[in-house]
Amino acid sequence: MDEPLDMNKLGKGRKGPWDKQLDCEGIDISAEKGKINIIELEELVPYMTKIIALSDSHNATKRVEISDGDILVHAGDFSFQGKASEIQDFIEWMKEQPHKHKLWIAGNHERGIEDFPDNAEIVDNKTGATYIHDKVVEVEGLKFFGSNFTPEFNNWAFGLTDRQSKIFWENAPEADVVVCHGPPYTILDSVTSEYKHERPLGCKHFLSYIERVKPKVTIFGHIHGSGGMHKTIEWDDGSKTECYNVSVMNEQYQLTNPSTIIEI
Repeated sequence: MDEPLDMNKLGKGRKGPWDKQLDCEGIDISAEKGKINIIELEELVPYMTKIIALSDSHNATKRVEISDGDILVHAGDFSFQGKASEIQDFIEWMKEQPHKHKLWIAGNHERGIEDFPDNAEIVDNKTGATYIHDKVVEVEGLKFFGSNFTPEFNNWAFGLTDRQSKIFWENAPEADVVVCHGPPYTILDSVTSEYKHERPLGCKHFLSYIERVKPKVTIFGHIHGSGGMHKTIEWDDGSKTECYNVSVMNEQYQLTNPSTIIEI
């Protein structure tokens, strides 16, 4: 006759798949350890906010390749003149975008925004986007500051004299991400080599602001010849500023670049 099983001896022999890891109180902690490992892994890989940025789409915005992301940014020149029909097309495009947050500024071609500032509020009200010219907004824990301004050129919109630009940028607030229609001086601000007047076209006072504030990211366009390019500025304190020219058109006003993906 077989002897009855001794429950106290179970698990002391050869281990099998039925065995569980027990702590001193007999509690199964193997699942808990799995949870701990997952938590530790998540802490090692922090979530990155994905910004999708573009500029200088000049009435072709609906044909630009737009990636998925957390924050959509249009850095100006969505039109040629900022006429009512062009603003309406921009509204329709912006409404269709699925991004959780949508930010925008105007560019030198948006005369219909400069002459009729209420049009910016209409865009916001109809699309749920936020016009960030000359204001700071916080999105996903990041402070964004926007500026439509570029150095004056002929009779285009939002052009500043050198003195006006100096005053503006000396008083501009600090931010993590700066969205300006035009580039800083010598930073992705050159036309392509076939233009005989090739030279830096950016704003010196915007560059001075960047040197003072050291934002994490600057986003701009305006100079199509440097569109789609990226440059990193490394500072003496070990910090960096990532600079992006997000123009989607070349100097012949042809779509050549997709939207730019920026992770921060």
